[in-house]
Amino acid sequence: MTVADYGEARRSLFKRTLGAVFAVIFVIWVGLTARELIDIGWLQSRNGQAENQLWAHLTRAQVRDKLDAPPAIAAALADLDQLRHTEWKHKGHRTPLSLVQVWHQGKLLAQLGPTLKDRRAPPQEDLYASDDKWLYAEANAPEQELIIRRWQEKPGDWHFSLTGLSYYARPLLYGLPLVMLPVWLLFRLGFGPLRRIGHQIAQRSAKDLSPLPASPYVELAPVVTSVNALMARLQQRLEREREFLLDAAHELKTPLAVIQLNAEALQPPAGEATGLTGRQAGASARLNEGVRRATHTVHQLLALARSGGDQENVDLIEHELVALARDRIVLAAELAHQRGIEVELHAPEECWLRLHRESMGSLIDNLVDNAVKYSPAGSQVQVRIAEETDCVRLSVIDQGPGIPEHLHQKVFERFFRLPGHEQAGSGLGLSIVERAAAQHGATVRLGPGLDGRGLGVSIEFPRRT
Repeated sequence: MTVADYGEARRSLFKRTLGAVFAVIFVIWVGLTARELIDIGWLQSRNGQAENQLWAHLTRAQVRDKLDAPPAIAAALADLDQLRHTEWKHKGHRTPLSLVQVWHQGKLLAQLGPTLKDRRAPPQEDLYASDDKWLYAEANAPEQELIIRRWQEKPGDWHFSLTGLSYYARPLLYGLPLVMLPVWLLFRLGFGPLRRIGHQIAQRSAKDLSPLPASPYVELAPVVTSVNALMARLQQRLEREREFLLDAAHELKTPLAVIQLNAEALQPPAGEATGLTGRQAGASARLNEGVRRATHTVHQLLALARSGGDQENVDLIEHELVALARDRIVLAAELAHQRGIEVELHAPEECWLRLHRESMGSLIDNLVDNAVKYSPAGSQVQVRIAEETDCVRLSVIDQGPGIPEHLHQKVFERFFRLPGHEQAGSGLGLSIVERAAAQHGATVRLGPGLDGRGLGVSIEFPRRT
């Protein structure tokens, strides 16, 4: 899984932070809006009470000289109400409900507005007082025993209507993009160092356990330190495993050499009678073959352990590759001759390349050994060295059974052997080749062999200055 895939598979810290910022902005907006609504409600209640008191005094002034003519009082109340409707219409708001009563000498002379039985009328309880819905005001003329009682609906319902809420939400909707865009840009910049660290890790090869460069940012320093500590522990563990493999292989070399000498001592000189029964002779031959295979496996384990070292610690020295390849082919000549296989070298007179001689020798040995081992009797194996503009290509091509394309990556795993092959082997050859090539910064490719048969292994070594 790549870094990009991992980012899609998990929740986004970037989006989570943006969401937190939005939530904070929303909570602040709710708080400010609630505070404004409370202030507006208090202000409107105070202004409404003053307005109600004013209309009560205006009513008293209009009716005090009409106490003997109730119809004239009703007409005056209607005129005042019409004036009030006109005023509210100019304000652009709904006219609040109101109830006006004119009392003279304890009797109700006139009334304008909903009756007290109307559901919109002021409540019967605590009638002559303001409550949460109605404002109450009085205007008295004691010398005339005149009382003007007036109730007016409290304003403020508009602020909780759909229109009012949209009015308060408009600043949030318009201002949010203007706020979130710079916040998004700032967070993109702020998360940049974290993305760069992820990119550095993603670009590394599986064998690169070198520490990450120290981060100048306090928040990222613990992450970098923890990753470096983890890679250091992993490097130490791999180094211990490599040392164990080297020690074990070295410990096995001596007893295997002793066993091989004793097994060979059991074999009589050529031309002499063995003195062994057929069963004993077969057991002796199998013993020699088993010891030879065990010795070969130990040598491969040693080569694998040596090739598993840090690539940067390998000293690459200028060597003549053609001469080295020729020497390694000579070592495989006996096995090739026994199987009737012809090994050819196709190369220029000289080819100089910066390389590690021991690792390169192990690489060529394993390629040629595999080609000879898996090729049928009477076939041909070619070792080719070609100089190109930016690289040197080393190829070993045979006429054996080849490797199916879907197993091209699998065969580089340690101890993996192709199913159905009867040839003895440990499954380490191509793994050693891959590691040795990696020490030289080279790439290994598998392809078809000679005339479309068998296997062709091609390794491209970059030219180093």
